Amino acid sequence: MTSAVWIVLVDFNGIEDTRRCLRSLVGQTAPVQVVVVDNASRIDVSAALAVEFPWVAFVRSDVNGGWAGGNNIGMRHVLARGADLMILLNNDTVVGPEFTERMTAAAAAHPDYGMIGPVIRFLAPPHEVQTDGVKFNRPQKSGFFQRHPVPLVASVVPGIVEVDIVNGCCLMVRRTTVESIGLIDEEFFLIHEESDFCLRSQAAGFKNGVLTESLVWHKGSSSFQREGKRLQRYFDARNLLRLIGRHGGRKGSRGQVRSYGHHLRYAFHRYAIERDKNFDDSASAVIQGLYDGLLSRWGPFVKEARRPGLGIVAWVFDKLWRYGSSKTPAKATQSELPAASSVAVGPAPPISV
Repeated sequence: MTSAVWIVLVDFNGIEDTRRCLRSLVGQTAPVQVVVVDNASRIDVSAALAVEFPWVAFVRSDVNGGWAGGNNIGMRHVLARGADLMILLNNDTVVGPEFTERMTAAAAAHPDYGMIGPVIRFLAPPHEVQTDGVKFNRPQKSGFFQRHPVPLVASVVPGIVEVDIVNGCCLMVRRTTVESIGLIDEEFFLIHEESDFCLRSQAAGFKNGVLTESLVWHKGSSSFQREGKRLQRYFDARNLLRLIGRHGGRKGSRGQVRSYGHHLRYAFHRYAIERDKNFDDSASAVIQGLYDGLLSRWGPFVKEARRPGLGIVAWVFDKLWRYGSSKTPAKATQSELPAASSVAVGPAPPISV
């Protein structure tokens, strides 16, 4: 069975999250096909969920390919079955009943947009915005991922605000976009891969946008809550170098050299925050990520990889942290994840799951 619109869910040891998400997809006001990619979970997702959700297709991978690899498996699956629109949806989300209808209406109303997503709310508390729009690496603002507010405005034709990056927790991609730029770069594995995907789309002449509607509620970072913050810190520090290498010199940005300098300051600041919180393992992960990124070691984290000279880098960071701590405590910095925000926007629509 084929459909022009497909939703791709990737599961990695989060079967209860996936079950809740699939239940929210029952009774959508517009037809949609769903594929769940089992990213080498400990439990066979298909065996556990196929009876409850017979309308869902399941694909199992023998290896954990991260967010990038898992979604690529799903996109290849649905492209081969005639998908024109693909919605990459995190399995730890819940959607409203008009989710598919409004997303496809947005695609129809804004054909020059290659990637589209909605405003995302927290699963709890459900009335607060978790993420909306993101601009990347603009010199007049701090951080790399700079919030671009998207007002919530109800309209018959879905409104849209142009941004640089759409959050990968819910990202609708056109077939024509993928045919132009290719799939997600699996060398990122985790973190900032959707940023690269979106910026490549822009570079190819497509627009990226966020709807002026809230259609998705996101639990947030479920995989990292299960697997630990260490990997999050590692991939953040490492993959920012890959992202800057590709897009740091784009028009309107800080430029390549300033971006690398900004990243080094950011990495140390992230390290200092982890040390101040006594999260020494996460602090060491920042240094490892920086080290591996400078050596262009991409893909999954390899714990056993040789890292000669890493101890010297750790020593320098430690000395700088101790010196800084004697002067003033580290201040909070921007989240390493795109579009982090918490904005009260009033009552949320009811969710039935």
